[in-house]
Amino acid sequence: MKLLLCLLICTNVIFAKTKEFTLKEVINIALENNHKSKISKVALEIANAQYNQALSANYPALNAMVVGQRKNEDVIFQQRGTFSLPSELTKTLALANTLSISDSATRTYAQSQIAATPLSAFPEGTISADIDSTALGRDTIKSSLNLLYPLFTGGKISSVIEQAKLNKLLAMNTIRRNDLDVVYDIKKYFYGYVLTNELYKIAKSTLTRMNYISTLTKQFYESGESLNVKKTDYLSIQVTVALIESIVAKIEANRFMVRSALSNAMGLAWDSEIKLKYTNNELLPPKYSLSKLVQDAYRTNSDIRKMDIALKISKEQIKEQKAGHYPSVALMGELAHTYNSYEYGYLSDDKENTWNIGFAAQIPLFDGFKTTNMVSEKKLEKKKLYLLQDMLKEGVALQIKNELNNALIGFKQIQTLKKAKKLARDSRELNVRGYQIDAIEPQKVIEAQYIESYVKADYLKYVHDYLLSLAKIDNLIGQEVK
Repeated sequence: MKLLLCLLICTNVIFAKTKEFTLKEVINIALENNHKSKISKVALEIANAQYNQALSANYPALNAMVVGQRKNEDVIFQQRGTFSLPSELTKTLALANTLSISDSATRTYAQSQIAATPLSAFPEGTISADIDSTALGRDTIKSSLNLLYPLFTGGKISSVIEQAKLNKLLAMNTIRRNDLDVVYDIKKYFYGYVLTNELYKIAKSTLTRMNYISTLTKQFYESGESLNVKKTDYLSIQVTVALIESIVAKIEANRFMVRSALSNAMGLAWDSEIKLKYTNNELLPPKYSLSKLVQDAYRTNSDIRKMDIALKISKEQIKEQKAGHYPSVALMGELAHTYNSYEYGYLSDDKENTWNIGFAAQIPLFDGFKTTNMVSEKKLEKKKLYLLQDMLKEGVALQIKNELNNALIGFKQIQTLKKAKKLARDSRELNVRGYQIDAIEPQKVIEAQYIESYVKADYLKYVHDYLLSLAKIDNLIGQEVK
């Protein structure tokens, strides 16, 4: 019992990495593991972040700022010069000077004399205006809240936002393009493996039959009973068997390489072993309308779709450059509180808190025709994209036409070779039976073996090319054609 359990565990370990996959399963695994698709998805996240950045232009910018500084010394306000005093002020000052007289009688008499004196008797005077006073302390801390909100930019903000939105579509289209390429590559490797695997079976079967013919020829030659078999025939068959063995080894190597390429395209580990499950269903004729395929491609082909998005981006870029001809208007505001180490001066207590609100307008008057030329440049780029789009559509239509024609020709060849396979098999069996009774020459038997193998291989090649043409049509259109 223990021995049986150990054997079961070892068997599971040996075959744990060998899995059998259908074409649909292989495609799903490849789409999940493909590195290009993962990179494209990250690029989409980047485009989405850039779109959100562009949307921020619709909102006001609000910034808080704190600035602290210390000067080498207080700021001193200096004033030099004299003040002119009119006659009225001179007379008033004279009266004020009498207030310093202590004797009331003398003071009253002096005041009456000055009051009775006419203004013309008082000349204009001057007073010194030399003043040195502290205006601002050496330590200052200012905190402020600033607001900036664009009111009008000539359409620049809306065009930038639209470009960011279109870039998201471009990233999504890139993901779709990569997925289509993955699907096509997987089909190409899958059908390639099926072809080489079937060719390997045909070559092995042919080798087995030729070994039988070789053994039979040797018996005929050594017994000397055959009138048709000579030593040269035996040697010729031996050479043929050796060549077939070489072909078998070459096909087996090709089968290994294609399977490795398929495993790598699926994103599996380098030491993973896969086994493919292919059901050779009845092939249906390609009843496609060329005009409908082309119209579908114009609508869903990822490269054409990419060009459509690029044209829309170009249109928005023209709008962005045209905005340079229009004025820009923004709302501004500031709320600030300032502390200064000097209690008085410019920043006394009643001037610590301030606010202001206003607007700024920038009006373009002349820039040396820079904006005009930039608009012209973007218009020419858009015209270039239109021409490239026409070339791309024509190229896609020609490729679809070519692949559809190949599929139609291939399907006819498949039907013809399907009949030829049966005839070649019957001919080979008949020649072998005739050779067994020494009624057929050895060369005829060899030719019959070659013809059957060739017809079977040719049939498989046309089936492979037919399926690959349909896969190319799906890839060109951008979706699977039902």
